[in-house]
Amino acid sequence: MMVKGFTEKERKVITQQLIAVGKQLFSELGVKKTSISQLTSAVGIAQGSFYQFFDSKEVLFFDILEMEEASIKASIMEMMENKPMTRQTFKEMLLYGMELIDQNPLIKRLFQGESFEHLVRKLPPERLEQHAQQDEWVLTPLINKWQENNRMVNRSTHAITASIRGFYTILLHKSEIGEEIYPEAVDLLAECIASGLIIEENADDPR
Repeated sequence: MMVKGFTEKERKVITQQLIAVGKQLFSELGVKKTSISQLTSAVGIAQGSFYQFFDSKEVLFFDILEMEEASIKASIMEMMENKPMTRQTFKEMLLYGMELIDQNPLIKRLFQGESFEHLVRKLPPERLEQHAQQDEWVLTPLINKWQENNRMVNRSTHAITASIRGFYTILLHKSEIGEEIYPEAVDLLAECIASGLIIEENADDPR
């Protein structure tokens, strides 16, 4: 059967519809259990037409994920705006990011091991690498500024960005850590990272 062609206007509308439906279904079911037929039937297009818009359901999920992450990053940057950089401020930034993730059903679903492993297997490696680089590009101006002002240790941007990303992967290990001790462990880890990265004038340990 021939796949129907779409006008540019139709493509824009259907793309946005797939993103909206995808966000809902992925949040409820996860990537693995959401089928392409569920996505296409919800927006009224043939199943085969899906591939005119996205290469796979995993690519659709990842596009939505990056939109959600961009919103979270913007909220964190707004929270940090005009605040003096101290270890406490940096710790609060890390914990605020964790709180926003915890309130986001789609990102929470990703950090439930099975969805994360499935996504890593299905996405092209270059797409994952590009995503990691985007994190670095967002943080690089801030890290440079803090280092120039002698507020952050003189380590590579790559290492600092990786440390911050690593903090959020603790979400993958919540059950192993234990539900009861998890909040305290997250708080302590945020405190340790802040202490290791941020320089304070009155701190006893010179960096």
